[in-house]
Amino acid sequence: MKKIKNLGAAIVILSLPLIALPSIISSNTVLAQTTAKNTKTHTYTGTGSIKTFKKTAYHTKDTDGNLYKALFMADSPNVKLTKKTTLNKYQTTWYATKKMTVKVGPKQTRTYYYVTSSDKKISGWTWQGYLYKGIFKAAD
Repeated sequence: MKKIKNLGAAIVILSLPLIALPSIISSNTVLAQTTAKNTKTHTYTGTGSIKTFKKTAYHTKDTDGNLYKALFMADSPNVKLTKKTTLNKYQTTWYATKKMTVKVGPKQTRTYYYVTSSDKKISGWTWQGYLYKGIFKAAD
């Protein structure tokens, strides 16, 4: 009789993770779905390869420029840009080392630069229209 009680208790204890697991999985799925909705993603067609050039200093002005991470497709010329952060959060000099040109319409193209902050803590792709040549100088 004692073995049956112990067996019953063991079954109840071992089945608890199976009961709680579906609720944990569903809450993580909902979290992942809401996070995915909040990120800005653009998919463009590349017009050529990525060009590397000598490190050039740029800065931003009071704009809402975005910094993107890029995902390049292996078998197609598509590039997927996902927003990481905005440039106006960082009052720093950005150093560009690469550029790529993408199609945004039938006759329109955009050039994106791969930039790294002067402290090398953040990097990503940004549209050339948000950047101005020269180092960042703080207003006195």
